[in-house]
Amino acid sequence: MIQLHQVSKIYKVGGQDFYALRDVNLTIEKGEFVSVCGTSGSGKSTLLNIIGCLDFLSSGQYLLKGENISQMKDEKQSAIRNRHIGFVLQDFALIHNQTVLYNVMLPLLFSKMSFRKVKAHAMDALACLGIRDQARKKINQLSGGQKQRVAIARAIVTQPDILLADEPTGQLDSHTGMETIRILSELNKKGITLVVVTHDPTIAAMAERTITISDGRIVTDLRNE
Repeated sequence: MIQLHQVSKIYKVGGQDFYALRDVNLTIEKGEFVSVCGTSGSGKSTLLNIIGCLDFLSSGQYLLKGENISQMKDEKQSAIRNRHIGFVLQDFALIHNQTVLYNVMLPLLFSKMSFRKVKAHAMDALACLGIRDQARKKINQLSGGQKQRVAIARAIVTQPDILLADEPTGQLDSHTGMETIRILSELNKKGITLVVVTHDPTIAAMAERTITISDGRIVTDLRNE
């Protein structure tokens, strides 16, 4: 499903090369649940951005479902991203003065799908997250846990193969955070490949594998018991 070969990402900082990732080799199979851990600045989010086709690698090769992403132009990468990948972010990235339904519909509004089908898909996603009854509420009327459910519903409304979550529990209390991971885990059991970046070792241990990154390199890649 996901294959990275000798992938590096270099940024220019004060005229010097800074390696956010260095010679990363990684394979994630279809349907796996993988957690990615490391200190701040270790390269976790950069890795997620490259897997999610949000950033270009500096060298190496990235294959997604057998397609060479590293040789694609931005427009093609965007099409791949919209078709195959859903994102769940720490800050939810929701439009607060709009309804829950509108936020979940948003990824499909510019597709060729009819408005009726877009709405139906969005309502199905909300039902999957147990918040169909919140569809007409504005985002600013919701609790943190409800907002995260909306963010997950929006991420899965396009029926992606891969779900990438960057610190999805970072702004939640421990109980709500564990409930969020349980929801993501259930989606993984339905066949979605799940990659979660987290600082929390308890959450990391819920994955099948835990990858640890330090200074842009993968230092451990372990199966969880």
